[in-house]
Amino acid sequence: MAGPTTLQVGQRTALGDLGLGPRFAVDIHCTLAGADLTAFGLQGGQLTDDRYMVFFNQTRSPGGALELTRQGVDTRFAVDLEALPAEVTEVYFTATHDARPLSEAGALSVTVGGATFDVRPHLQAEKAVMLVRLYRHAGGWRLATVAQGFNGGLAALVQHFGGEVADAGPAEPPAPAPVNLRKERQRVLLEKAEREQPQLVSLIKAAGVSLEKRGLQDARYRVKLVLDISASMGREYRSGAVQALAERALALAARLDDDGEVEVYLFGIKAHRSGTLSLDNVAGFVDRLQVRLEGGTFYGPVMALVREDAAREGHELPCLVLFITDGGTSNPATVVRMMTEAAHEPIFWKFMGIEEGRVNFDFLEKLDDLPGRRVDNADFFRVRAPITIGDAELFELLLNELDGWQRDARAAGILN
Repeated sequence: MAGPTTLQVGQRTALGDLGLGPRFAVDIHCTLAGADLTAFGLQGGQLTDDRYMVFFNQTRSPGGALELTRQGVDTRFAVDLEALPAEVTEVYFTATHDARPLSEAGALSVTVGGATFDVRPHLQAEKAVMLVRLYRHAGGWRLATVAQGFNGGLAALVQHFGGEVADAGPAEPPAPAPVNLRKERQRVLLEKAEREQPQLVSLIKAAGVSLEKRGLQDARYRVKLVLDISASMGREYRSGAVQALAERALALAARLDDDGEVEVYLFGIKAHRSGTLSLDNVAGFVDRLQVRLEGGTFYGPVMALVREDAAREGHELPCLVLFITDGGTSNPATVVRMMTEAAHEPIFWKFMGIEEGRVNFDFLEKLDDLPGRRVDNADFFRVRAPITIGDAELFELLLNELDGWQRDARAAGILN
């Protein structure tokens, strides 16, 4: 890394971008006497194996994946990601105090590699604070800054993560109910949008309204955006319509995906992984792709990439794939086979056809109603070019049938 970096609240960063490999240290500087620093290795937000709770009374997890050492006001967690079992999908680093708010600390900060997050300015009266989070994403690991918490000490935090606390004598007055961690993450994303991308706030709220209408307000999905780069799409890229679609996809992700990010793919004759769209880079994202239009439309290769990545990321979260095209595929038999196979996977495919002139979407209409699948895992709709559809209407179309697929996929054992 070139030099010291100051991390902001709500920021998400790939560990590779911090110059870190699988072994590194998370250093916490806390000047509040009596504060406890703890790492929680979680599966789906729950402490399913308390051996991966590392704190003053249990300073090492199995295999040395997490190990605590303390010297005065400084606590170091040595992390070995390769020693963590696959079931541990995230690690929270926390600070707690049983009697005093952590805001009374003269200093409270976290340093990972060459990056530092100053937690102290974001605190109020919390006695338990989630400082930073490591989490698996797209086959790798990322760091997220959190600075969220609630009243109550270490016992309350253990209970929040689904752990059990031994009876230690007379009960203390009950702490306020813990925050809903997912709603807190969404709140942080919305506040980040208000500060940095205010033009997206109304989109995020509109996406939330459409999700609530379908009973999906608590649904969690990874969102993937697949964009056609065949030559006929040139006008939509030049006009800014594709950038507008990317912003709408990001608004959905802010409500569906805890990370608030979208994996982007391009396809024409070939298929391309094109990085991650987030609140940090959304402005001018499509222009920076520097798209080179290709002279054909093949769905198969990019569908294979999406399925491969979804399998590597694991099945903790299903995927919502927003597939944007202005033409039919040149390999229909391959796509039919892949859609039938993919009906066993936790992926819902939403095909949006951009209609101009006499374009033929017969194949996508047939794909929408394809027989022989375990569940109906796709939906198709069309919009006229140039794209002028309103935000609310587009979100309704993008979410159509997702609730039905979710219900059927659960019944079929595809979703937990």
